[in-house]
Amino acid sequence: MSPLLELRDLRKLFPVRDALGRAQGAVRAVDGVSLSVAQGEVLAIVGESGCGKSTLGRLALRLIEPDAGEVRFGGEDLRGLSAAALRARRRDMQLIFQDPFASLDPRMTVEAAIAEPLRLHKVVPRGQEAARVAEWLERVGLRADHARRWPHEFSGGQRQRIAIARALASGPKLVIGDEPVSALDVSIQAQVVNLLQGLIRDLGLTFVLISHDLAVVRHIADRVAVMYLGRIVELGPASQVFGAPKHPYTRALLAAVPGQGAKAPPLAGDVPSPMAPPTGCRFHTRCTFAEAGCREHDPALRGGSHAAACHVFEQLPPAPLARETETGGDRLRRLQAFFSADKPGAAA
Repeated sequence: MSPLLELRDLRKLFPVRDALGRAQGAVRAVDGVSLSVAQGEVLAIVGESGCGKSTLGRLALRLIEPDAGEVRFGGEDLRGLSAAALRARRRDMQLIFQDPFASLDPRMTVEAAIAEPLRLHKVVPRGQEAARVAEWLERVGLRADHARRWPHEFSGGQRQRIAIARALASGPKLVIGDEPVSALDVSIQAQVVNLLQGLIRDLGLTFVLISHDLAVVRHIADRVAVMYLGRIVELGPASQVFGAPKHPYTRALLAAVPGQGAKAPPLAGDVPSPMAPPTGCRFHTRCTFAEAGCREHDPALRGGSHAAACHVFEQLPPAPLARETETGGDRLRRLQAFFSADKPGAAA
Protein backbone atom coordinates (compact mmCIF):
# COMPACT_ATOMS: atom_id res chain seq x y z
CA MET A 1 0.00 0.00 0.00
CA SER A 2 1.38 3.42 -0.96
CA PRO A 3 2.00 5.86 1.92
CA LEU A 4 -0.57 8.53 2.72
CA LEU A 5 2.15 11.17 3.22
CA GLU A 6 5.52 11.11 1.51
CA LEU A 7 8.32 13.65 1.78
CA ARG A 8 11.17 13.46 -0.71
CA ASP A 9 14.47 15.30 -0.17
CA LEU A 10 12.67 18.22 1.46
CA ARG A 11 14.69 21.39 2.11
CA LYS A 12 13.91 24.74 3.73
CA LEU A 13 16.32 27.60 4.33
CA PHE A 14 15.44 30.78 6.22
CA PRO A 15 17.52 33.83 5.21
CA VAL A 16 19.26 35.72 8.02
CA ARG A 17 19.77 39.48 7.62
CA ASP A 18 21.43 42.14 9.71
CA ALA A 19 19.83 45.37 10.93
CA LEU A 20 20.41 46.98 7.53
CA GLY A 21 18.75 44.15 5.66
CA ARG A 22 21.97 42.71 4.27
CA ALA A 23 22.10 38.92 3.82
CA GLN A 24 24.25 37.19 6.41
CA GLY A 25 23.52 33.61 5.45
CA ALA A 26 20.67 31.17 5.91
CA VAL A 27 19.45 28.78 8.58
CA ARG A 28 19.20 25.23 7.22
CA ALA A 29 16.02 24.35 9.10
CA VAL A 30 15.22 21.23 7.04
CA ASP A 31 18.04 19.91 4.89
CA GLY A 32 17.28 16.87 2.76
CA VAL A 33 14.58 14.98 4.69
CA SER A 34 12.84 11.98 3.11
CA LEU A 35 10.05 10.32 5.06
CA SER A 36 6.83 8.40 4.51
CA VAL A 37 3.80 7.85 6.74
CA ALA A 38 1.43 4.94 6.13
CA GLN A 39 -2.34 5.15 6.44
CA GLY A 40 -3.38 4.72 10.08
CA GLU A 41 0.17 5.05 11.42
CA VAL A 42 1.29 7.19 14.36
CA LEU A 43 4.73 8.62 13.58
CA ALA A 44 6.61 10.71 16.14
CA ILE A 45 9.28 13.25 15.23
CA VAL A 46 11.60 14.05 18.13
CA GLY A 47 14.72 16.10 18.72
CA GLU A 48 16.12 19.12 20.51
CA SER A 49 14.55 22.55 20.15
CA GLY A 50 15.65 24.09 16.86
CA CYS A 51 16.30 20.77 15.09
CA GLY A 52 13.63 21.53 12.44
CA LYS A 53 10.82 19.22 13.48
CA SER A 54 8.09 21.90 13.62
CA THR A 55 9.27 23.33 10.30
CA LEU A 56 9.04 19.84 8.81
CA GLY A 57 5.44 19.52 10.00
CA ARG A 58 4.47 22.83 8.40
CA LEU A 59 6.22 21.90 5.17
CA ALA A 60 4.24 18.66 5.09
CA LEU A 61 0.99 20.66 5.13
CA ARG A 62 2.38 23.32 2.79
CA LEU A 63 1.77 26.01 5.37
CA ILE A 64 5.23 27.18 4.36
CA GLU A 65 6.75 26.55 0.95
CA PRO A 66 9.80 24.28 0.64
CA ASP A 67 12.83 25.46 -1.29
CA ALA A 68 13.29 22.02 -2.84
CA GLY A 69 11.84 18.53 -2.69
CA GLU A 70 8.40 16.97 -2.97
CA VAL A 71 5.41 16.67 -0.65
CA ARG A 72 3.01 13.97 -1.81
CA PHE A 73 -0.34 13.33 -0.15
CA GLY A 74 -2.25 10.28 -1.33
CA GLY A 75 0.12 10.10 -4.30
CA GLU A 76 -0.60 13.71 -5.31
CA ASP A 77 2.17 16.32 -5.40
CA LEU A 78 0.96 19.18 -3.20
CA ARG A 79 3.51 21.60 -4.66
CA GLY A 80 1.79 21.33 -8.04
CA LEU A 81 -1.69 22.25 -6.78
CA SER A 82 -3.31 25.59 -7.44
CA ALA A 83 -4.51 27.70 -4.53
CA ALA A 84 -8.11 26.51 -5.02
CA ALA A 85 -7.11 22.85 -5.29
CA LEU A 86 -4.88 23.12 -2.22
CA ARG A 87 -7.71 24.67 -0.20
CA ALA A 88 -9.97 21.76 -1.15
CA ARG A 89 -7.26 19.29 -0.16
CA ARG A 90 -6.78 20.95 3.24
CA ARG A 91 -9.96 19.31 4.50
CA ASP A 92 -7.94 16.07 4.62
CA MET A 93 -5.00 17.64 6.48
CA GLN A 94 -5.20 19.41 9.81
CA LEU A 95 -2.79 20.72 12.45
CA ILE A 96 -3.09 20.87 16.23
CA PHE A 97 -0.92 23.72 17.48
CA GLN A 98 1.21 23.70 20.60
CA ASP A 99 -0.21 26.68 22.47
CA PRO A 100 -3.98 26.51 23.10
CA PHE A 101 -3.90 30.10 24.37
CA ALA A 102 -2.69 31.41 21.01
CA SER A 103 -4.34 29.01 18.56
CA LEU A 104 -7.92 30.12 19.29
CA ASP A 105 -9.13 33.53 18.13
CA PRO A 106 -10.27 35.45 21.24
CA ARG A 107 -12.89 37.28 19.12
CA MET A 108 -14.67 34.06 18.13
CA THR A 109 -16.93 31.94 20.29
CA VAL A 110 -16.16 28.23 20.56
CA GLU A 111 -19.01 27.47 18.15
CA ALA A 112 -17.69 29.93 15.57
CA ALA A 113 -14.15 28.55 15.84
CA ILE A 114 -15.18 24.91 15.31
CA ALA A 115 -17.81 25.74 12.69
CA GLU A 116 -15.43 27.80 10.54
CA PRO A 117 -13.73 24.81 8.80
CA LEU A 118 -17.13 23.10 8.49
CA ARG A 119 -18.46 26.03 6.47
CA LEU A 120 -15.26 26.53 4.52
CA HIS A 121 -15.15 22.92 3.33
CA LYS A 122 -18.95 22.45 3.20
CA VAL A 123 -18.73 19.42 5.48
CA VAL A 124 -22.38 19.57 6.59
CA PRO A 125 -25.42 21.33 5.07
CA ARG A 126 -25.93 24.94 6.10
CA GLY A 127 -27.84 25.14 9.36
CA GLN A 128 -26.43 21.89 10.76
CA GLU A 129 -23.11 23.29 11.91
CA ALA A 130 -24.35 23.86 15.47
CA ALA A 131 -25.34 20.22 15.86
CA ARG A 132 -21.94 19.09 14.54
CA VAL A 133 -20.16 21.45 16.92
CA ALA A 134 -22.15 20.14 19.89
CA GLU A 135 -21.36 16.56 18.86
CA TRP A 136 -17.64 17.24 18.77
CA LEU A 137 -17.58 19.17 22.03
CA GLU A 138 -19.10 16.18 23.78
CA ARG A 139 -16.73 13.86 21.95
CA VAL A 140 -13.69 15.67 23.37
CA GLY A 141 -15.11 15.69 26.91
CA LEU A 142 -16.81 19.10 27.04
CA ARG A 143 -20.47 20.11 27.15
CA ALA A 144 -22.62 21.26 24.25
CA ASP A 145 -23.46 24.51 26.01
CA HIS A 146 -19.76 25.43 26.02
CA ALA A 147 -20.26 26.41 22.38
CA ARG A 148 -21.63 29.81 23.43
CA ARG A 149 -18.57 30.70 25.52
CA TRP A 150 -15.37 32.52 24.63
CA PRO A 151 -11.82 31.05 24.73
CA HIS A 152 -10.75 33.11 27.76
CA GLU A 153 -13.39 31.33 29.86
CA PHE A 154 -11.59 27.97 29.61
CA SER A 155 -8.50 26.41 31.16
CA GLY A 156 -5.52 25.37 29.05
CA GLY A 157 -6.59 21.74 28.90
CA GLN A 158 -10.12 22.70 27.86
CA ARG A 159 -8.79 25.02 25.16
CA GLN A 160 -6.67 22.22 23.75
CA ARG A 161 -9.75 19.99 23.66
CA ILE A 162 -11.51 22.72 21.67
CA ALA A 163 -8.54 22.92 19.32
CA ILE A 164 -8.66 19.14 18.83
CA ALA A 165 -12.39 19.32 18.07
CA ARG A 166 -11.77 22.08 15.53
CA ALA A 167 -9.03 20.05 13.82
CA LEU A 168 -11.03 16.81 13.62
CA ALA A 169 -14.57 18.07 12.96
CA SER A 170 -13.99 18.34 9.21
CA GLY A 171 -13.04 14.66 8.97
CA PRO A 172 -9.33 14.82 8.04
CA LYS A 173 -7.25 11.81 7.04
CA LEU A 174 -3.97 13.24 8.36
CA VAL A 175 -3.45 15.21 11.56
CA ILE A 176 -0.15 16.71 12.69
CA GLY A 177 0.15 17.49 16.38
CA ASP A 178 2.89 20.06 17.03
CA GLU A 179 3.74 19.55 20.72
CA PRO A 180 0.00 19.22 21.49
CA VAL A 181 0.46 18.59 25.24
CA SER A 182 3.73 20.32 26.12
CA ALA A 183 2.02 23.54 27.28
CA LEU A 184 -0.25 21.65 29.71
CA ASP A 185 0.20 20.47 33.29
CA VAL A 186 1.34 16.86 33.64
CA SER A 187 -2.03 15.64 34.93
CA ILE A 188 -3.82 17.33 32.03
CA GLN A 189 -1.28 15.92 29.58
CA ALA A 190 -2.37 12.42 30.51
CA GLN A 191 -6.02 13.26 29.84
CA VAL A 192 -5.29 14.79 26.44
CA VAL A 193 -2.98 11.94 25.40
CA ASN A 194 -5.70 9.49 26.41
CA LEU A 195 -8.24 11.50 24.37
CA LEU A 196 -5.98 11.60 21.30
CA GLN A 197 -5.30 7.88 21.46
CA GLY A 198 -9.00 7.10 21.54
CA LEU A 199 -9.78 9.42 18.64
CA ILE A 200 -6.90 8.05 16.54
CA ARG A 201 -8.17 4.53 17.11
CA ASP A 202 -11.87 5.28 16.59
CA LEU A 203 -11.41 7.44 13.49
CA GLY A 204 -8.55 5.49 11.91
CA LEU A 205 -6.45 8.66 11.73
CA THR A 206 -2.94 8.98 10.41
CA PHE A 207 -1.15 11.03 13.06
CA VAL A 208 2.24 12.75 13.09
CA LEU A 209 3.29 13.71 16.61
CA ILE A 210 5.99 16.37 16.96
CA SER A 211 7.30 16.24 20.50
CA HIS A 212 10.28 16.40 22.82
CA ASP A 213 8.51 14.44 25.58
CA LEU A 214 9.92 10.95 25.11
CA ALA A 215 7.52 9.43 27.65
CA VAL A 216 4.53 10.54 25.55
CA VAL A 217 6.23 9.41 22.33
CA ARG A 218 7.03 5.98 23.74
CA HIS A 219 3.44 5.54 24.83
CA ILE A 220 1.64 6.59 21.66
CA ALA A 221 3.90 6.20 18.59
CA ASP A 222 4.25 3.29 16.18
CA ARG A 223 7.46 4.67 14.63
CA VAL A 224 9.92 7.35 15.66
CA ALA A 225 12.06 9.70 13.56
CA VAL A 226 14.91 11.42 15.43
CA MET A 227 16.06 14.78 13.99
CA TYR A 228 19.31 16.64 14.50
CA LEU A 229 20.26 19.90 12.76
CA GLY A 230 17.65 19.57 10.03
CA ARG A 231 18.17 15.90 9.21
CA ILE A 232 16.81 12.56 10.33
CA VAL A 233 19.53 10.58 12.12
CA GLU A 234 17.47 7.57 13.21
CA LEU A 235 14.17 6.09 12.06
CA GLY A 236 12.45 2.92 13.17
CA PRO A 237 9.72 1.23 15.22
CA ALA A 238 9.24 2.91 18.59
CA SER A 239 10.00 -0.29 20.51
CA GLN A 240 13.36 -0.63 18.75
CA VAL A 241 14.35 3.03 18.89
CA PHE A 242 13.68 3.11 22.64
CA GLY A 243 14.83 -0.43 23.40
CA ALA A 244 17.95 -0.58 21.22
CA PRO A 245 18.85 2.89 19.88
CA LYS A 246 21.51 2.86 17.18
CA HIS A 247 22.58 6.48 16.84
CA PRO A 248 24.74 8.05 19.60
CA TYR A 249 22.49 11.12 19.57
CA THR A 250 19.39 9.01 20.25
CA ARG A 251 21.21 7.35 23.14
CA ALA A 252 22.07 10.77 24.56
CA LEU A 253 18.45 11.93 24.27
CA LEU A 254 17.18 8.88 26.16
CA ALA A 255 19.89 9.20 28.81
CA ALA A 256 18.85 12.83 29.40
CA VAL A 257 15.37 11.83 30.61
CA PRO A 258 15.35 12.41 34.40
CA GLY A 259 15.00 9.21 36.39
CA GLN A 260 15.29 6.99 33.33
CA GLY A 261 18.41 5.37 34.68
CA ALA A 262 20.02 5.12 31.26
CA LYS A 263 23.67 5.95 30.80
CA ALA A 264 25.44 7.28 27.74
CA PRO A 265 28.68 9.19 27.12
CA PRO A 266 28.10 12.90 27.84
CA LEU A 267 27.70 15.20 24.88
CA ALA A 268 30.61 17.54 24.30
CA GLY A 269 30.08 21.20 23.46
CA ASP A 270 26.98 22.96 22.19
CA VAL A 271 24.73 22.39 19.20
CA PRO A 272 26.50 23.80 16.10
CA SER A 273 24.94 26.72 14.30
CA PRO A 274 22.35 25.66 11.71
CA MET A 275 23.74 28.46 9.54
CA ALA A 276 27.06 26.61 9.26
CA PRO A 277 26.56 22.92 10.11
CA PRO A 278 29.70 20.77 10.38
CA THR A 279 30.98 18.85 7.39
CA GLY A 280 30.54 15.10 7.31
CA CYS A 281 28.29 13.78 10.06
CA ARG A 282 26.65 16.78 11.69
CA PHE A 283 26.85 15.13 15.09
CA HIS A 284 30.58 14.36 15.02
CA THR A 285 31.53 17.53 16.95
CA ARG A 286 29.68 16.21 20.02
CA CYS A 287 30.04 12.45 19.55
CA THR A 288 32.33 10.34 21.72
CA PHE A 289 32.50 7.60 19.08
CA ALA A 290 33.41 9.84 16.11
CA GLU A 291 36.21 8.67 13.81
CA ALA A 292 38.14 10.40 11.06
CA GLY A 293 35.62 9.38 8.39
CA CYS A 294 32.79 10.92 10.38
CA ARG A 295 34.36 14.34 9.90
CA GLU A 296 34.65 13.95 6.13
CA HIS A 297 31.71 11.92 4.82
CA ASP A 298 28.01 12.61 5.30
CA PRO A 299 26.30 9.36 6.40
CA ALA A 300 23.08 8.16 4.80
CA LEU A 301 20.24 6.43 6.62
CA ARG A 302 20.89 2.69 6.47
CA GLY A 303 19.84 -0.41 8.35
CA GLY A 304 16.47 -1.38 6.90
CA SER A 305 13.31 -0.78 8.92
CA HIS A 306 15.40 0.49 11.84
CA ALA A 307 17.88 2.80 10.18
CA ALA A 308 20.51 5.23 11.44
CA ALA A 309 22.62 7.88 9.73
CA CYS A 310 25.87 6.87 11.39
CA HIS A 311 29.14 5.47 10.02
CA VAL A 312 29.98 3.42 13.11
CA PHE A 313 26.73 2.27 14.71
CA GLU A 314 27.48 -1.40 13.93
CA GLN A 315 30.64 -1.18 16.05
CA LEU A 316 29.06 0.55 19.04
CA PRO A 317 28.56 -1.41 22.27
CA PRO A 318 24.95 -2.27 23.17
CA ALA A 319 23.03 0.73 24.43
CA PRO A 320 23.25 0.65 28.26
CA LEU A 321 19.59 1.44 28.85
CA ALA A 322 17.95 0.62 32.15
CA ARG A 323 14.42 -0.64 32.50
CA GLU A 324 11.61 1.84 32.01
CA THR A 325 10.85 3.71 35.21
CA GLU A 326 8.03 5.80 36.59
CA THR A 327 9.26 8.69 34.45
CA GLY A 328 8.31 6.81 31.29
CA GLY A 329 5.15 5.02 30.21
CA ASP A 330 4.22 3.99 33.77
CA ARG A 331 3.72 7.63 34.67
CA LEU A 332 1.33 8.18 31.78
CA ARG A 333 -0.61 5.00 32.46
CA ARG A 334 -0.94 5.86 36.14
CA LEU A 335 -2.12 9.39 35.42
CA GLN A 336 -4.50 8.22 32.70
CA ALA A 337 -6.10 5.77 35.13
CA PHE A 338 -6.47 8.41 37.83
CA PHE A 339 -7.72 11.17 35.56
CA SER A 340 -10.02 8.90 33.58
CA ALA A 341 -12.58 10.70 31.42
CA ASP A 342 -15.27 8.69 33.20
CA LYS A 343 -14.68 10.58 36.44
CA PRO A 344 -16.77 13.67 37.20
CA GLY A 345 -14.97 16.86 36.34
CA ALA A 346 -12.18 15.07 34.49
CA ALA A 347 -12.22 17.40 31.47
CA ALA A 348 -9.78 20.13 32.41
